[in-house]
Amino acid sequence: MKKFGATSKGNQYKHWLTEEEAHFNFITPDIHTGTLARFENHKAGDLKRILTNTAASQPFCFNLIIFLQQHSELADKLFSNLLDKQVKVIHLEPEFTPNECNSVIRFERTTDESIGDQGNKRGTDSDIAVFYTYDNDKKGVLLIEFKFIEAEFSVCSSYADKKQIKATCDSANYFLDMITNKKTDEAKNFLCGYNRYFNWQLTAKSKVIDGEKVKSMLTCPFRFGLNQLWRNMMLAEQVALSRHCDEFGFWVFSPSENDNYLWKKGETERQFREILTQQGNNHFKKVHLENIFDKLHDIVSDEQENTWLTDMETKYRIS
Repeated sequence: MKKFGATSKGNQYKHWLTEEEAHFNFITPDIHTGTLARFENHKAGDLKRILTNTAASQPFCFNLIIFLQQHSELADKLFSNLLDKQVKVIHLEPEFTPNECNSVIRFERTTDESIGDQGNKRGTDSDIAVFYTYDNDKKGVLLIEFKFIEAEFSVCSSYADKKQIKATCDSANYFLDMITNKKTDEAKNFLCGYNRYFNWQLTAKSKVIDGEKVKSMLTCPFRFGLNQLWRNMMLAEQVALSRHCDEFGFWVFSPSENDNYLWKKGETERQFREILTQQGNNHFKKVHLENIFDKLHDIVSDEQENTWLTDMETKYRIS
């Protein structure tokens, strides 16, 4: 390549393709087409970034999930292996947005399944939603966060942006001041932005987040990387309740080579599991992407699947 793409700010990098060469960011033409289709009338993110940034996690995710969408038997085998039981994948939804995925038969939504923060360009979503059946007629849903080279999970924007709240969030008084008393600024805006949504109400009644343990923490546990994990776990619980699922899970797919950064050498997972109930710990799982590739090696069954897997590993496998 002699010409490289540029970011929205105009900076050129060698891992960015030009828009004319965006199809090279996808393993097959069908995956490229499926990715473009997903962005029609859907807030699936920054399309230019997905098409042209070769190091972004989203095209990696689409290269995996859209291929599995198009090869249902392979999807059944992979998720049966991952879930340690025989399942039938009914629907795979890349870039799942709560209250928007309404056409999955038998998984009809009955109530608001969001955590209250949805807007035109914001809200807690999931990179992947897997709707499946097991034991003949039981229903399950699995939400998956997909990470590649990210250095950390999403953090609390209130804590990051509001200097006046840091001392309180860093103290044992955080829950009394910010959540119980719902402190506001001079303009009557909540100092903790999550009071605008359902986060704290859902935490209090959750069966997977230990609300009492959260309340007794010496600092707010959701200032940093646990913030995204917290929101996604609650979203999974809400989706399962709204769609009357018999089981649910929230998993993270990430490469083992990024454990030191994304997972802070295991500290992030340890801290998150500390505030989960036993049920929550059973529903949460970290899965290395290398393990996904290894499992796929055992189940791909034809030349097309083998070629796709070889190209995926060439493009994305780190170790």
